Amino acid sequence: MFDLIIENVPVIFIQAFTDDDAQAILCFVREAASNSTSKVVLFIDTPVAPYTVRAVKMLKDEGYRVVFRDHHGLDAAPVSDNEKRVTRDVATLHSLLGEDCLITVRRLHPACSTLISVGEFATAAAIVADPDPDGLTGAAKAAGLYYPELDNDAAILDGEPYFQVTGSPISQLLAKGVAVLPSYDSRKPREREDAKQRLFGNWIKAVRGDQTAHKELESNAVAFDQAREISTKLAARAKIVAPGVVLADALDSPIFDPGSLMHQMEQTPGCRITVVRKGLGPIAALHGIQYSLSIKKEFQSDIDLRQLIPTDSQLGPINGVISNVSFLLHVSEELWFRDVLPKLVAMNKPGDQLQDLK
Repeated sequence: MFDLIIENVPVIFIQAFTDDDAQAILCFVREAASNSTSKVVLFIDTPVAPYTVRAVKMLKDEGYRVVFRDHHGLDAAPVSDNEKRVTRDVATLHSLLGEDCLITVRRLHPACSTLISVGEFATAAAIVADPDPDGLTGAAKAAGLYYPELDNDAAILDGEPYFQVTGSPISQLLAKGVAVLPSYDSRKPREREDAKQRLFGNWIKAVRGDQTAHKELESNAVAFDQAREISTKLAARAKIVAPGVVLADALDSPIFDPGSLMHQMEQTPGCRITVVRKGLGPIAALHGIQYSLSIKKEFQSDIDLRQLIPTDSQLGPINGVISNVSFLLHVSEELWFRDVLPKLVAMNKPGDQLQDLK
């Protein structure tokens, strides 16, 4: 969690996993609104989750007008308990906010910035955004900071990791900076957030034309090249652990480029799913080790990684599972060995690999 001022609008970047997070959103908005005549609060790129809904309810109870724009809606009928919960929470938000609630799907809106017009919330009391480049670009556009390639850049930045560095020059600097951020470490709980706050702040300044900020972003590009070299070494040691599943062990490599690593792992014949074993990250901080799974693009419409975990799983680092979309999944080592790996191993024939996970 961290905050910035974008075009005079206070923005908090946060994922609401706990009641403390919901309270932090409320406190931030109260403080921001104390210096504003507006009572409008925008939520942008914030996946629908119980504590996000709680924050919206509390803000509504205090008289704020909450506007919700997001592209993490379900693109099919709910199957798991978590998807059913999302459906209920979406219905709750629509009931609370009416026309101020717009929740669509990534297939139609690959970037949340496309749900916003330039400067639409330039006079808002506050903006609540997901702490990733899609949340950043959406918040920037909403506050009035814009450049011609922003929407296309936002879609690229929220897409496949390997291609996130293929946007406009200013977008590439953001992507490379994100790639070399320090992973979450419970021994230094603020290190990653402070680094991301500085990165996002410098990117905002660079978009405005600040050359000092631009040079600092360029220094991240050098670190990115070094991280790619480490990724190549990790990929060379990757192993096939189940039919179509390639795993790289990055437990002893705190800095590497995830996009480059996954892209190289995907070159393994028959690869459909990549897995990275890590010692740092929000789940690793609580459970020791984290396994991050990603589906190769051409199979993303056929496989839903959320089917690998029990249907009654509760999302959140404390529960050892994070997944906002069907093609990405992060789990603890316990869940990996108990639920995920056995299901992956059980898929013996190529034809079954897709069918079993639909």
